Amino acid sequence: MDISVLKRTPLFDGMDEQEILPFLFSPDHVLRKYKAGEFIAMQDEVCRSLLLLCSGNARSQMVNSEGKQLTVSTLSAPLLLAPAFVFSSVKRFPANIEAIDECEVLAINKESFLRFIREYPLAMNNFLQLVSDRVLMLSKKLKEFALQSLKSRLINYLRLHHTIISQTETAQILGVARPSLSRALSELIAERCIRMENKEVWIDEAKAAKYRL
Repeated sequence: MDISVLKRTPLFDGMDEQEILPFLFSPDHVLRKYKAGEFIAMQDEVCRSLLLLCSGNARSQMVNSEGKQLTVSTLSAPLLLAPAFVFSSVKRFPANIEAIDECEVLAINKESFLRFIREYPLAMNNFLQLVSDRVLMLSKKLKEFALQSLKSRLINYLRLHHTIISQTETAQILGVARPSLSRALSELIAERCIRMENKEVWIDEAKAAKYRL
């Protein structure tokens, strides 16, 4: 564990090192390592610990009974993974969490964590804020899926990323089949809303304005 990295975790924002270190190195916790492609957590698996991504990158994906995947978010250390669900009434992970590259994850004992935030109200405030921010992020994502067309979602995605490296991965992020994504992309090019060179994308905002919500 790189302490200099973990100190940047929003949970510890504003806290001193002498307050953080005893908690991180508690014998109640377990440090686990994952290779690229391994699952850190599985959808519907019981959530017994609070998971802190100490290093590496991961992705959370929901899978339905037919095997269709939706990439909910890409996660980079340092970050708490699914922080609210260990305290929910269901206590199960809502999605798969898969390592994109080599990851270190600290499985934090739930009771130890509760003692920590009781002792340090700032940590409690930080935890409530980051859980609230996750809810806000998910509500924005739900709004996109419920109210925006595929072309609108694709334009917004391109504004953020300026490229499509993998149509399969982008389709999973946008929650559509790959042929649907390819068709929407071709139509946006035909409408001159976007221009592509190799994998880089430029947006004509004037023409793409009709796809704003």
